[in-house]
This record gives sequence, structure tokens and C-alpha cells, in this order.
Amino acid sequence: MRNAIVQLGLVLVGVTGVHAVKLLQTASLHARVFPTEATERVWAIQGSDSVEMFGSEGDYYITTLKPGNWMIRIDAKKPYKNAGFGIFNMRAGTNRDLGEIVLTQ
Repeated sequence: MRNAIVQLGLVLVGVTGVHAVKLLQTASLHARVFPTEATERVWAIQGSDSVEMFGSEGDYYITTLKPGNWMIRIDAKKPYKNAGFGIFNMRAGTNRDLGEIVLTQ
């Protein structure tokens, strides 16, 4: 029984280590979009790869972006206009705050 507990502990340490290394190899983004009710979706796009950013009440984030250049696209509800801009040179292990993004009508 004691041997099984030790083996389980070693497996948990190994799995945790693998996930920690993965997080160190990725980057993260955070943005605040106003007005909050005007936003339908926020996307991070790199070539043919796209990831929807998670959010609530205007705060959007994503924690598992590959390093490189990304395009941010904000799909807005009418009468607001969609927005988009580039994020360049995202490095592994970094957290970039995009600040406040204001959608226009």
C-alpha cells in the first residue's frame, strides 16, 4: 500500500511538471473592451490557427498562445463596428496587457 502511494505521488509530480513546462512555452493576453455589452466575441488569430478569448463583463483573456505574431479581432454587435489589430513578437512566458479597447459606432 505504501509503495502505491509513493508511485501515485511521483506520477502527480510528473504530470504537474509537464503542465508547468507547457505554460512556460506559451504566452498570455488580457484586454478590456468597452462598451461591455457591444462585444460578441474576441479572437486571437495566427495564420490558420484561431483561439477565442474568454471573458466576462468586458475583461477578456487567454493563457495558452504560441509565441509569434498574432492578430486580435473583436466581433461587435450592431451598431458598433468590428475592430482588429496586430500583436507582434509575443514571447514564451510573457503576459501582455492590451489595455482598454473602445469600440466605435
